[in-house]
Order: sequence, then structure tokens, then C-alpha cells
Amino acid sequence: MTSLELIEKREKLRTQAQQVLETAQKEQRKLTDDEQRHYNALCKDMADINAEIEKMQRSINARPAGEARKAGKPFSLLRAINDIANARPLDDTAAAVVEEGIAQMRKSGQSYSGQLVLPTEARALDNVITAGNNGDSTSHNGGKENVATDVLGILEPLRANMAVTKAGATLMTGLVGNVQIPKYSGSNVAWAGETAAATSGAGSWSEVSLSPKRLTAYVDVSKQFLIQDSNSAEEMLRRDIVNAISEKLEQTILGAAAGSATQPAGLLNDVTADQAAITYADIISMEAALEAKNVYGDLAFIVSPAAKATLKTTALGGTKSDFRMIMTDGEVDGLPVHSTSAMSGKGVVLGAWREYVIAQWGAIDLTVDPYTQAASGMVRLVINAYFDAKPRRAEAFSARVLKAD
Repeated sequence: MTSLELIEKREKLRTQAQQVLETAQKEQRKLTDDEQRHYNALCKDMADINAEIEKMQRSINARPAGEARKAGKPFSLLRAINDIANARPLDDTAAAVVEEGIAQMRKSGQSYSGQLVLPTEARALDNVITAGNNGDSTSHNGGKENVATDVLGILEPLRANMAVTKAGATLMTGLVGNVQIPKYSGSNVAWAGETAAATSGAGSWSEVSLSPKRLTAYVDVSKQFLIQDSNSAEEMLRRDIVNAISEKLEQTILGAAAGSATQPAGLLNDVTADQAAITYADIISMEAALEAKNVYGDLAFIVSPAAKATLKTTALGGTKSDFRMIMTDGEVDGLPVHSTSAMSGKGVVLGAWREYVIAQWGAIDLTVDPYTQAASGMVRLVINAYFDAKPRRAEAFSARVLKAD
């Protein structure tokens, strides 16, 4: 059993022991003889696990001087996956990272199943204690800096790569429990006579609820790739993991599926495809629909590649003699256009993207599966993460699906 598995087992035992005590406390009584025996057995099992973990630590510290010590090295996702795939214990730095990831999952109220749980929040690493110089497992130097440098920002590429975040959508990470985001309808103003009583100018408040929904994907990595030891290989692996998450997340946001308890609704849900070819007047009507609802500011289009091609080849004036196109130099009517293959069909969405919220809970949960693709010399990484996505103001978006060719 690896050190990570021992830690997980110990935490489960601790939870069971706590439940025994809480049951008696709620009923305001002492433990029964059976409960006391059960509690003592749980405590003994935890003590045995602690002894086993300490034994593993002593074994690591007792390695010959000539043998490369893994403890105190910067965290390497490649090395951690390779260790798990080959049934080796995680090094001290990786174990500390995973413990912090597990703590982040518990704080957010989510469960985990993978052997690697990668924290995503800077504050989650404040309590990391990893092996530093000379194998001192209590040092706050070296190891902690390695963790902070090499683990943080695993979700940053989401902000950089997703079309919705480029357009201005808000990404909230490290959330705890369900989130209620306030929504204000705006103030009401009215004329009144000189001596008439003033009417209330207060607008109305409502809430948009966001709750964690499990997003899962997988990446297959060759065993040959896992033995690489370079920054470029490490960066490529992390990028592949983030791409798997962002691709599925953005396909859902810009898709046509209805929302459910297990996934967010797509912005193209209930949008009927156009029966006629797009015109410049149609674009203006989309803008007008937003302005009529007092939606102003940084508006932007997000379109599919197929819709982009149509907009770039459709004349502004609607005649072949007019060589001005609806989309020119990456803009439509002076508004920026972002194109992504994640957009469903020939979808076009115009919106004030600051009003769209993408929420994320807990850590990134990775299950290392060396068996499913073993015949092909591959290791499968099953990714689980918790997200939700929803506009604060539905009226801040106007969507259409262009007529099929």
C-alpha cells in the first residue's frame, strides 16, 4: 500500500471514529460498551497506519548518499503519475501536494476518487510542509517554495485559452458549497407632482444559484512519455489536462443542451436555426435586442468556425457588387469576434460576457489507470473536476444559429 493510500485509509478511519463520538454526544450519553470497543479499534488502526507512514519516511531518509533523493525536489506531475503507474510510493513533495488537494476537496464539500488530487488555490498551500534541505521534513523552505512554484496556476490556461474568458466571462475558483450570486434589476424612477409622495426607487434583488457539477474527461499518455524529465514534457502534460477540461466545459457552455442537475445549460438551448441567410440587418437586430434591455459596455461575439466563414463571405449590403463583408478584420460592426470549434453548429452569440460566470469547486482529481490501455503501452488519466456555468443576466445575451448551407 502506498503512502497516499495509507493517508486516505487513515482519514476514513478518523471520520468513522468521529461519527461514533458525535452520535453519543447528540444523544447526550456515554459510549456503549460496543461503541467503546469499536472506537478503540479505530484508534488502534489509525495508530498502526501512522507507524507505517513513519516507517516509510524513515526508509526514504535512510537511502544511500549516492542515490538521488526524490524528497525536496520540485513537484513533478510526470514523476507522480509514473510512480503511481508503477506501484511506487509518492515522494514527500507529491504527497504533500496531494494532501493539500484532498483538504481543498473536503473544504468544498466534494468527494474524490483519484490517487492524485491537485490543489488549484494559492491559499490552499499555506500549510504545506514538505521535505527541505538535508531531508528535514519540518522545513518550510525549499519544498514549500517548490510546491508554490510548480503547482499553482494549473487552471490559469483556462483563462487564457477559452473563448468565453477571452470575451470577458468571469472565472471563480476555490468555491465552497453552493453559491448564490446576487442579481439587481436596477432602480425605478418616476415623475411626481410638486406635493405628491415619492414612490420607491428601489429595484428588486434576486439570486442566480450555482452548484458543483462533475465534469469528467480522460487523456491517454504513453509510458515512454512518462519517463521524460524535462520542463517541456511537464508543461505539455499539464496543457493536455487543462485542454481536456476546457474543451468539454466550453462545448457545454456554447452548446444547445438543456440544463440539468448534472450539467449547465448551453447558450444555444431552445434556439431555432435561421430559415434565411444572415444579413447585416440581422446583426443590428441582435445589438438592438441587448440595448433594449439596457445591456451596454464591452460586447463581443463568439462564433463557430462555420459561422465565421459565413460572416466573412456575406456582403454587408447584401449584393455581390458590395465587397464589404459583415465580418472584417476580426470585427462585426466594430465589435470583436472570437471563434471556437467548441461552439455548436453555426452558432453566433453576442453578449456582455462579464455577465457570464464560470464557477469551480475543489481540486483537480486524477485517477491513474495503467490497465485500460496497457496493450497499447499507454496510461489513461481520468480527470474529474467540479464546475458550473450560468449567466447572471440571461437578457445580456442574444443567440442565433445561422442557416445551414
